[in-house]
Amino acid sequence: MTTYQPVTYRHLSFLVLFLFLQITSVMNAQDQVKPLDSVVTLLNRNAIDELKIMMKHYDFETLEKDDKARYLIASGGIKFALDDFENAYLDFQKSTQGHQNKRLIFRANDYMMALNNSANELQIAPESLMDENLKIAQELNDPELLIKSKFYFMFKEIQLGNFEVAKNICYEMKQICLNAKLEKELLDTEFNLGTLHYYEQRNDSALFYYNKNLADIIVKKDTLQIATRLNNLAMLQIEIGREQEAVDNLIKAEQLVKNKNDKELSVSLLRNIADAQVAAGNKDKAIEYYNLFINEKDSLNSTQIAQNIKELQTKYETAEKDLENAELTAENLDSQNKIYLLLFILATLTGIGAYLFNRMRQKQVLMAAQAEIQKEKEETLLRNQQLAAVDAMITGQEKERKKIAQDLHDDIGSSLTTARLCIENVISKSDENESKKVLENAYGLLNETYTKVRNISHAQKSSVLSSYGLVGTLEQLAQRINAAHSTQIEVVHHGLEGRLSNSMELGIFRMIQELLNNTIKHAQASNASIILTGYDDHIDIIVEDDGMGFKTSSITSSGMGLENVKARVTNLDGTIEIDTVLERGTTINIEIPLI
Repeated sequence: MTTYQPVTYRHLSFLVLFLFLQITSVMNAQDQVKPLDSVVTLLNRNAIDELKIMMKHYDFETLEKDDKARYLIASGGIKFALDDFENAYLDFQKSTQGHQNKRLIFRANDYMMALNNSANELQIAPESLMDENLKIAQELNDPELLIKSKFYFMFKEIQLGNFEVAKNICYEMKQICLNAKLEKELLDTEFNLGTLHYYEQRNDSALFYYNKNLADIIVKKDTLQIATRLNNLAMLQIEIGREQEAVDNLIKAEQLVKNKNDKELSVSLLRNIADAQVAAGNKDKAIEYYNLFINEKDSLNSTQIAQNIKELQTKYETAEKDLENAELTAENLDSQNKIYLLLFILATLTGIGAYLFNRMRQKQVLMAAQAEIQKEKEETLLRNQQLAAVDAMITGQEKERKKIAQDLHDDIGSSLTTARLCIENVISKSDENESKKVLENAYGLLNETYTKVRNISHAQKSSVLSSYGLVGTLEQLAQRINAAHSTQIEVVHHGLEGRLSNSMELGIFRMIQELLNNTIKHAQASNASIILTGYDDHIDIIVEDDGMGFKTSSITSSGMGLENVKARVTNLDGTIEIDTVLERGTTINIEIPLI
């Protein structure tokens, strides 16, 4: 299925419509300077250009504590929109410090959790942020904030596959909506209930919620949301064998968004219609919609490039005008006023210097004691920032893997599917044995190519959150390597009866995957072993091979593989030891704490 499928917890813009920073369309900036307390409103509207203009009119150092927090939230939102996840996370983190405004702290935490969930579908938001926001919502007795905070607990259970627990949380959210008469949030929550019933394969209940939700949205006359509901209803109808109804609903959704400013949604609906036509057995229509999808997606990419060029040109012209205005201002400044201004600045600086010198002498003893405390705080902050940077880097890598897999599925997969359908039609209509044999050979080659592309896509999307878990996924990886390479991999595990956290399993899997890549590419090993041992408070990981070994002094210059592994270990507060001897192989021991 494509982007707009009913498995909506993987696409947050459909699971809950109150998550912020959805990158859909950028609104035109207004010339009027808005106050900093409008930051949240602008972020909700994704008005990034307006935010940039607003921030130019404020000096961060002169702002009050609450306004500094709003300024940092705006800065983080802009960087988030530009996919600069590392610096966006740091800005949101800084915005929670130095003040006691609980609503601003809630917003900043919410954006950090949205960053975790939006950038990487495999990652669960930090539980410390989830707990803090739930506590704030309860203290403020704010039902809207309470719903937002409970959403992340529901999302966590969905990612862990605990759909019954997630559904109970969703029912709690529904009751809050009813008590507080929150109509919009109630619609979103009931939509999520339908999706959770879908996951539990309770198709009748899912169909009930989807139909009811669609009827309520039609009353609101929200065209884009009607299209979204029709799309998800159609995906469910395919599952229960009502393929033609699904086709009809998807065509209605595509007609609704045709004249709306949401090209991405329109293109995705074309792909869904093509898939539904295949399910309904309408091969000619499927080919027609696959071709429309491919053409419209190419057009979408061209439009985005043109828009980027136009924005760069506008920024360049604005910068030139600002420079010209600054030069004119400098030329018109009277020389005598300059002298008076310089004398005033000199006198002010002299007075400030005398005052600071006097204060320094008075506080010299106190500052000596505080210096050590400050040094420890700075070291702690630096370490946290480094860990956040590594985490953001890993998030970016996982997002890129997902993008590659999606491109393989959408572009190459669509083209191969279209070609397969065309050849299948010709084979069925051909009477000549020789021509039919040639076409069948071509069809077989296309099927083989399609399978390889799908396998590559699945490999890029490999997730330790699948039903196989960490050990099962590693065993599958070993089997694939054993079948394709001369190196034979063995996986041994002890004491790992339960599952680790999702983020820890993902980090450990990527470490071992990187080490195996190094073994295959460089070690010339015949055999390699992965040994996992679980204890109460930590897990030991040993990766060893009988290859040619290497000099430890060449680690830095030999590439980023081992450096990436070290960074991932540090991000999990673990330790790593490398024992290698030339011509005798390599043993790498990693210890990861569980508490």
